[in-house]
Amino acid sequence: MIRILIIIFLQTIVLGQFDNITNGFGLDIGSNGSGLFFTRNYMHNSNKFSLNGEIRLYDIKGGEETIVYDIYSGRYQTVGGKSLFMTPILLGVNYFPFANKIANNFAPFLTLKSGANMILDGKEVGSFSDRWSSPDVQFSYSGFIGAGIDFKWANQTSVVLNIGAEILPLRQEADGENNYSGFLIHISFNRLKK
Repeated sequence: MIRILIIIFLQTIVLGQFDNITNGFGLDIGSNGSGLFFTRNYMHNSNKFSLNGEIRLYDIKGGEETIVYDIYSGRYQTVGGKSLFMTPILLGVNYFPFANKIANNFAPFLTLKSGANMILDGKEVGSFSDRWSSPDVQFSYSGFIGAGIDFKWANQTSVVLNIGAEILPLRQEADGENNYSGFLIHISFNRLKK
């Protein structure tokens, strides 16, 4: 499957034109955390493929993390959290198997993305500046494989829903784990570039 997508990706670059460019932003909700992302998508004129890139800002949550109310200070506090932040930068391809076959405003697709990941691991205790003043930094690879639906609207905007598996291994252990891969729901709000 990966070989087929790589061949399709290379053929699209060499043989096609990409006239419809969209920019967007969105929300990630995953097994290990949540975050924001910014994306750009280049739709091929055949409507069968698109190339895309994105940068994610991803906050990793602890398995036991919860918010409690401190009656002595009168404030809410996070207990059991992790000071771990990731910034995956991904490039990928979307394949629309039903392109020009569905006469409606939605387009199902398969997606494959890969790239680099910068991991910042702060201290677990102290104020915000204490935790993040000198975090441990490491770099690794990242990826995403899944399926989704592009809901197109008449005013040149769209909402894209992706569901799949994110791949977030680490080179060194951070906060007791060396792999933060898992399930991901990826929702973006896009607008056609003018």
